[in-house]
Amino acid sequence: MALILAAEKLFGDYGIDAVGLRAISEAAQQKNSNAVQYHFGGKLGLLKAIFELREGQLQPARANLLAQGEVQGRFRDIRFLLRVCFEPNFLLYRDHHEIGYLKLHAAYLSTHRPRGVQHPVDYDSANSVSYRQAIWLLGERLAYLGPKRWMSRLESVGTMFLSVFIQHSARKPDPNTSLDELFEDAIEMMAAALTAPPGYRTPIS
Repeated sequence: MALILAAEKLFGDYGIDAVGLRAISEAAQQKNSNAVQYHFGGKLGLLKAIFELREGQLQPARANLLAQGEVQGRFRDIRFLLRVCFEPNFLLYRDHHEIGYLKLHAAYLSTHRPRGVQHPVDYDSANSVSYRQAIWLLGERLAYLGPKRWMSRLESVGTMFLSVFIQHSARKPDPNTSLDELFEDAIEMMAAALTAPPGYRTPIS
């Protein structure tokens, strides 16, 4: 666990590529400088372990939201489905003051996802079942965009969400700023971006 948490913070603060395995071992106070290779097989194995740990922690909240949405008939509601995807991450920040995973996720989206490094939503991870269901429902709702454009937009709004709260965490505390209002505003921005008319000059789908 110490290696996972140390790597999450270092990856988020400095970028995944910039952090060496020895630095992670030292930050985790491991005497063995090869501890990452021994436990995780290398940096990508450690990145996967971070994702699996965090998504496993977030999954119960997503499952609860999906259960509520099914009862309320909200599976066609884009804002609700965005809430399923992103509210648990927001609550991690609001209630537990945890910004490390959001920063790590932003670093991953900017460097390693474009290289094809997978997130648990990309494979049959038991820790991402509810997340995958929410994404599938969103994709079904926005099928008119075509698969490539839809996936590109999903990654873009994910980056938007992360930026909102990473920037907030870096500012001086403002008693007049409501985190809940900030989250609701982020949901509105993401919904608007997802549903904007396609640009036809350079079609992607």
